[in-house]
Amino acid sequence: MATPSNKPRGGRREIEIKYESIRNPCVLSWSDLSYTVKGKKTPELSWGTKTILDRVSGRCAPRELTAIMGPSGSGKTTLVDLLADRISSGDVSGVIEVNGTGRDPKTFRAVTSYVAQEDTLLGSFTVVETMRMAAKLSLPSTVTSHEVEIRVENVMDAMGLGTARDTLVGDIFRKGLSGGQKRRLSIAIELLSNPSILILDEPTSGLDSSAAHNVMKFLVKLCAEGKTVVCTIHQPSSLVYEMFTNVVVLSAGQTVYCGSRVKMIPYFASTGYDCPQYMNPAEYFISLVNTDFDNHAEVPKLVYAYSKSDVNKQIQDRINRDRSTLNHLPDIRKRPPSALRQFGVLMYRNLVNNVRNPGIYWIRLFMYFCLSFMVGTMYLSTNDDLTEEDLVPLLFYVQAFLVF
Repeated sequence: MATPSNKPRGGRREIEIKYESIRNPCVLSWSDLSYTVKGKKTPELSWGTKTILDRVSGRCAPRELTAIMGPSGSGKTTLVDLLADRISSGDVSGVIEVNGTGRDPKTFRAVTSYVAQEDTLLGSFTVVETMRMAAKLSLPSTVTSHEVEIRVENVMDAMGLGTARDTLVGDIFRKGLSGGQKRRLSIAIELLSNPSILILDEPTSGLDSSAAHNVMKFLVKLCAEGKTVVCTIHQPSSLVYEMFTNVVVLSAGQTVYCGSRVKMIPYFASTGYDCPQYMNPAEYFISLVNTDFDNHAEVPKLVYAYSKSDVNKQIQDRINRDRSTLNHLPDIRKRPPSALRQFGVLMYRNLVNNVRNPGIYWIRLFMYFCLSFMVGTMYLSTNDDLTEEDLVPLLFYVQAFLVF
């Protein structure tokens, strides 16, 4: 695989400018956002509906890393799924705005990327091969192969994957990237379209403290480039916690705090909950609002206190100010690659994946051998006594087996 020479380096800046020119800094905000789903009527659900989010509000700005924290079941993932426009069922009320105006789905998808909690990577491909195929499946057909190569190299370098470009991703059968590198690769794939807003669902899940810290360092680097980064996180270390600009704390679908990280400890101290001196603030506040265990705070009182606090008023004032001062996004449409290009890339990927996993064919060969042996044994002594009615179940059985 050829590495870019000095000649394309001059072109790299041109391509970067070309991609940056269609992106704008984006302020993402949500006001009185609620989400309910239907369920069976129970004593707890007298109306047959369950409220997942209850009138939550918040704001994320460019160059800021915002963490959404809370205990399990607090609505963290539901909130980021709503912000990323990934939920189509249930009842949603409230307003989600970009740069102070209502979110247009097509424009929003053109400037936003979402990184799921689980990595969906094929272990038989190298880092650079994975990036190239992802670029060809996401970038418009008008982007040439040379431009794709430059974009791939830029993003790999930005995410610290340049030294691992020829390393297999790996799976349970072969060694490859570490957990932190796989996470960075998943993020790098979503950065190929150069989004203004990056939304991540638990980017440090399953990683040790060192790998989690490295992943978060790259997210801070993306914020410095002018991106708006929002992520859910579950019990971050103190080092990771210090990297966040803003923190949103949820409990039972309600907002307990939304504001600057540096003001979080003084705010809770003013409500009567002072964080111990040598304790991780993230762990303390999450345990404070976790209603599944004893020694938790009275969450309804904390929710009410926040709704009347100056911190909440400042957030609401900023959201209102955004509606009159920020430039609205232009009518941006994400042009997908042609169907022919997508078909060709997927066919190539499937072919190479099968060639690099010959065990698949050996398993199928063994299955067909077993099928032949079973059917042959069943009809071993039937001689010429078979009728058409006897052959129909046989043909049906063989065809059903071949599907797998």
